[in-house]
Amino acid sequence: MDETDLLRAATTLIDEKKGEETVIIDLQEESIPTSYFLITEADNPAHVKAIISNLSENLPAKLLHREGLRERRWVILDYGQVVIHVLLKEARAFYDIESLWKDRIIDKDNLLARKEVLT
Repeated sequence: MDETDLLRAATTLIDEKKGEETVIIDLQEESIPTSYFLITEADNPAHVKAIISNLSENLPAKLLHREGLRERRWVILDYGQVVIHVLLKEARAFYDIESLWKDRIIDKDNLLARKEVLT
């Protein structure tokens, strides 16, 4: 599964569980070991768990590492070139990781239309 397909599948699975304010950050030109962050938020720890469970059970890609599952405040799923962040609203507002790469945000709704940018 290539990065574009993984991003599409992940955003669909997140949408199924009502993840909110989902964005994709294109990090291909940054000196970090991943190409994309996919970030979404949840209302409460049970909502975080529902999103993570849906991704873990249905995303056809190999999970390399995960962090934060016990606390369910900020869970990270590392698929190599795509790293998914599921945060509680308060945690997302506090850490504001999107502000580091504001100019690299790709709205998930534009994913299909911008395939050539992602491949």
